[in-house]
Amino acid sequence: MASLQPRVSRGIKYWSIVESKRVDGKPRSTILEYLGTADTLLERLSGESEFTIKSYSHGDTAALLNIAEELDIINIINRHIPALSSGKKPFRDGLTVGASLVLAAIGRACKPTSKLGWYDWCKETSLPYSLGMSLKGLDSQHFWDQMDSVPVEAIGPIEDSIVKKLISTYKIKLDRVFFDTTNFFSFIDSSNENCVLPQRGKNKQKRYDLRQVGMALLVSRKDQFPLFHQVYRGNKNDVTVFKEVFSDLTERLRGITQELTDITIVFDKGNNSKDNFALLDAEAGLHYVGGLVSSHFIELIKEANKNFLTIVIDEEKVPAYRIKKKVWGAERTCVVTVSSQLKEGQIRGIEQHLETKYKLLEKLKQQLENPKRRKVLSEEEIKSKLVGIIKGQFVDQILKYSIFKLEDGTHSFTYFIDGDAYTHLQEEILGRKILVTNQHGWSAEDIILAYRGQSKVEYAFRTLKNPMHLAVRPQFHWTDQKIATHFLICVIGYLLTTAAYTKAKERGGYKRNISNFLTELQHIRLACTKKKKSSSLKYELESIPPELKETAKILNISNQSIRPNINSSDYT
Repeated sequence: MASLQPRVSRGIKYWSIVESKRVDGKPRSTILEYLGTADTLLERLSGESEFTIKSYSHGDTAALLNIAEELDIINIINRHIPALSSGKKPFRDGLTVGASLVLAAIGRACKPTSKLGWYDWCKETSLPYSLGMSLKGLDSQHFWDQMDSVPVEAIGPIEDSIVKKLISTYKIKLDRVFFDTTNFFSFIDSSNENCVLPQRGKNKQKRYDLRQVGMALLVSRKDQFPLFHQVYRGNKNDVTVFKEVFSDLTERLRGITQELTDITIVFDKGNNSKDNFALLDAEAGLHYVGGLVSSHFIELIKEANKNFLTIVIDEEKVPAYRIKKKVWGAERTCVVTVSSQLKEGQIRGIEQHLETKYKLLEKLKQQLENPKRRKVLSEEEIKSKLVGIIKGQFVDQILKYSIFKLEDGTHSFTYFIDGDAYTHLQEEILGRKILVTNQHGWSAEDIILAYRGQSKVEYAFRTLKNPMHLAVRPQFHWTDQKIATHFLICVIGYLLTTAAYTKAKERGGYKRNISNFLTELQHIRLACTKKKKSSSLKYELESIPPELKETAKILNISNQSIRPNINSSDYT
């Protein structure tokens, strides 16, 4: 049986756990563990240790800092920041403007939060250790002041320089690039007149009650690297935006590649118009694959319905009709195809719209047939109201009405679905896509596959709306300059993450999506150990999960301080 046993040495009593046994018939005590003095024993009993240990999230911030250093993003930004009246460039809390923007971008990637909440996130990460400096002073005012130093006209050149460095470093192919637009709602007050970018418009997240900011984005085919972005007023439609950004977009591409002949830009039907295709035609050498609004080319669809051939794309049988014809003043290759997924979605949309129309029609019918109605509507007035209710894509083709006279001489109506019209719509119109290109040598399969790649830019937008990582929201800025700078920060965060993710996929076989990638990197943690009564600190990586060891090696995640050029003495 074990027991406590005291031992006095030089007047101090020490305690041990001993166990008594008989050896050769004689009792003998064996010390199982030394416990030290009574004070030491009390510490052990109360759970206190000789060491204090703090663990920090490390893998995600370390990986993104390494990429920022590899691409020299801090210096690139700083070169485009104008000097103050003193001749020196802005410098706050030991950080250059470029360093502050990169730290904000890493925060957006790892944990989207307000600038006010940035340090609350940061102090649980290894960023202060990696940079070798305290970041406690980085409050919202710090970021606002640093963002103020970025002129709107410098945002394009900053991004252009970063993209050129990115392409040369990662050897990104620009054979196909994908363009689209989206919008991000905000909570900027309607009475705020300090900005014009936030406006009410057709919000893609159905928040029509809020002001929104639009963003145009161009991404690469492989890995969806952001190559170009531009913010615009939230009440502009896609057609107008395409026209307005086209010059800047082609200038960016020409600056990267010198020639446009090897590039095919892919965009969806929302961006097309006669004027926009004229811009494309005028840009010698630039190839494109776009979409046309099917309802504007019914004769082409009728022709295709009679001549579909079945081709196999990714083991899927797809009806397709390819023809070269004059569209909006130029010879273009058109491919009409049928998408079962699009057709199913259109039918669901029609059914939902019909339910809404039925409710409105019933309400009007009850008003007309109510004996206590205050106003009697004429047949023409009823017809006008019915047309207003029924109008809408596809719905007005199948939802019909008939006005009749009641016994008291007033009018009412009945409504019904035209079965033949609905059948014709389903069999001859719905699901049709019209693709158009000047790549006349491409097969129908090549054109369809290129257009399907449009999902790549849509994936980028979904990533930028993911509330867990990389989200543009929340954003609490209400001047156009700060809003534009905020979007630059978010795009830089997305670019850094995409670069790290691409390395992990290509060199380490990482297979999960980009959001899971960031989450799992947070599981690589850095432990700080401090011995009591000592000021020295020891930093060590905790045990890395086996599935992340190769990723950590590829991304150079270690317990070494990274210390990129955040406060260069030659920053003047």
